[in-house]
Amino acid sequence: MLNGHLIARAGLAAVLLGTTCLSSVVAAQTLAPPPADSAAAPLATQDTPDATPVVANDEGPDIIVTGTRRSERLQDVAVAITAVSGEALAKTGYTSASDLQYVVPSLTFNNSQGAGFSIRGFGSQSFDYNLEKSVSVVLDDVVQGLPRSIGFNTFADVERVEVLEGPQGTLFGKNASAGVVFVVTRKPEIGVASVQGSVRYGTDNETQIENTVNLPISDTLAARISGTYQKRDGYLFNAFTQSKEGGYRDVALRAKLLWQPTADIQAITTAEYFDHRDDGYNIIENVRSLTPYATPPSSTSQTNLDYATIFAQYGFAAGTKNQTYLANNPWYGYVKQKGISENITASLGDYTLTSITAYKHQSSGNFNDPDYTATDFYTLNRNRLKANQFSQELRLNSPTGRTFDYIVGLFYYRQNASAFEAQAGKRNRTDLPPLTYVNPVGSGSAYGSQQRSYAAFGEGNLHLTRKLSLIGGLRITHDKVSGDYAPTTDFPYTYIGTIPPAIAGSAKATDLTGKATIQYKPSPDIMAYATYARGYKSPAIGTSRGVLRPVKQENVDSFEVGIKSQFFDRRLTLNLTGYVTNFSNFQANTFILQPNGDYLGLLGNAPKVEARGFEISTSLRATPDLTLSGNFTYNHSKYQGFLVGCYANQPVNAAPGPGCYRQGASLVNDASDTDVILAPRVVYNLGANYEPRLTETLKLFSSVNWSHRASTLSVAGDPGTRIPAYGLLNGTIGVGAIDGRLRLSVYGRNLLDTLFIARLRPLPFGPTGSYLQTVAGEGRRTIGVRLDYAF
Repeated sequence: MLNGHLIARAGLAAVLLGTTCLSSVVAAQTLAPPPADSAAAPLATQDTPDATPVVANDEGPDIIVTGTRRSERLQDVAVAITAVSGEALAKTGYTSASDLQYVVPSLTFNNSQGAGFSIRGFGSQSFDYNLEKSVSVVLDDVVQGLPRSIGFNTFADVERVEVLEGPQGTLFGKNASAGVVFVVTRKPEIGVASVQGSVRYGTDNETQIENTVNLPISDTLAARISGTYQKRDGYLFNAFTQSKEGGYRDVALRAKLLWQPTADIQAITTAEYFDHRDDGYNIIENVRSLTPYATPPSSTSQTNLDYATIFAQYGFAAGTKNQTYLANNPWYGYVKQKGISENITASLGDYTLTSITAYKHQSSGNFNDPDYTATDFYTLNRNRLKANQFSQELRLNSPTGRTFDYIVGLFYYRQNASAFEAQAGKRNRTDLPPLTYVNPVGSGSAYGSQQRSYAAFGEGNLHLTRKLSLIGGLRITHDKVSGDYAPTTDFPYTYIGTIPPAIAGSAKATDLTGKATIQYKPSPDIMAYATYARGYKSPAIGTSRGVLRPVKQENVDSFEVGIKSQFFDRRLTLNLTGYVTNFSNFQANTFILQPNGDYLGLLGNAPKVEARGFEISTSLRATPDLTLSGNFTYNHSKYQGFLVGCYANQPVNAAPGPGCYRQGASLVNDASDTDVILAPRVVYNLGANYEPRLTETLKLFSSVNWSHRASTLSVAGDPGTRIPAYGLLNGTIGVGAIDGRLRLSVYGRNLLDTLFIARLRPLPFGPTGSYLQTVAGEGRRTIGVRLDYAF
């Protein structure tokens, strides 16, 4: 308790320091009187962005969101936002952050590209250690910027998740050029003693135990402690070890201390830890297709393998339904993260000042067998990473309910990372001593990166009348990034090959982003808006395999129009959004076939990427017990002027232009007008929720959901990597107490047992035109039982 008081007092000192910096803004503020037609306008109200997510009224629940840094009714926010409550997430039966893509139509997740989300088809299509994600994940107001991590691994004690679509270049720090995944966990409650949690068990020994305790300590102090353990066995068969692999295990702990000495000051200290381990979950690749060799490679070939013959020796073959793979070295990954943050809000009259200070540390690693056989041809792929970040944000919210209200703030972010990588194998050489391998760069690779970011931002709302408002915001950001590479040794292995020299590079940029919105509300239940927004992502320094590749900053211009409406006493909600998005210097990756048979991923920029689309979201409270919902997204996105590697057997054009042509000694593929990877054109969800009363004390809980995604490319410009369309049917049914104390339910995910693919890419060291696939972890039926309790 003493430590909590000390931390809170230190945080309060930071708030008072910030007050000194911003006091001139408050003192100089003069608000115009309400316009003549706004008689009966509400008095100025203090704004605190931590409101209860659902507020009941006579017409039904209002969803309250805080992704705009204010507590606002979802239907009143002039931003395309999809909000999912923690209770709704529990009903889906999903367990991990990456599963959000099956709940939010505009969202996708790619484990292979630096663990990143995409929104409307745009996200991280590559990774390097100082390359930002295009979709910012913000957990309890803290940007989760560490590489290869999204900052949370379970849905334990999550109050809600808000997905803000399109560039959010004003209010959010760091990277938000494509959107934001904003996660809010529950805060402690003073004077309340409670225990709540759940236990579940399902297919493949899927196990999850969650428990949260709220502890009242005094009239001004409360603590909330949440813990989660979850695991699942493997789902793919390794023919070498004769065992199923691809399972995972997660442990997560979060402790919050709330100190509220007066009605005007609130301090929340959060300490968190999570530990994720897997043996290839959502990562393992197996061989989907093999093109016959004209002449099978010899047993001494150092560039190719006879996969068909090798697989036959183990009794299986490549195929679209293949769920068997070979590996004589394990697929294994881990991410450990710990952090502490301090969120303090102080009321300064009608104004609210917020200070958010956070530090996080991460260690992670990935190990796999990159030749997809039981041989030592190319058997080592190792990666270890350590990184930390520090961030500080100060934000001042003016009161609402007047002619003009605003938010202004300052932001600082620092990140340091160091990593070790090595890829190597015997390459069919019989002259190499034990523990000696051929390596592309002749040694292990040591990488370092640093990021520094400074920003000042502000956003204001000018209410011209009760119906018409103008919203505008600006953010100026200055970024410095640097990266370096050095050859190093990693015992007990000895590597041979040509060792490149150490290299280093840096870049910096200053950019102005923001938005301009006109909002019109002809009635309390209808709102229309039109927005222009500009987003930005900092430059990067690629240093993979000792080759320096500066990457330009990424910018985006987005035009969006939307209508949010409710009818029949708010029983029917219908929201429509249309958008045009244009990226310049989009940061992306391309695979180039090397003479040694390997594919090298190169970090670079696509000069232009365009997207056109619309979204429809609707829900109908047909009866007090039955709610129907549906979401539909159409998104057509394409590259312009993006040069990638030519795909297998692609015709070579005589002159430059769309398609494959010769550029110097290399063949390049101009991928113009081809679809952006992992961006399906059509996604839709249909759902129903039925919760009738059974007795005076019992209630039936049931829901069903169908989610469909159209086909999409996995590698830019390569039609052989098109992932087939798929649909998933999920459902839950159970009985519980009306007071919410106990609930027993059965859940089912992927009830139709649909095998679907998360990723496709060319097979290295195999016949040209052959491909690998990553079978999704959710690509099989899961049935389980769940007990929820609250006391």
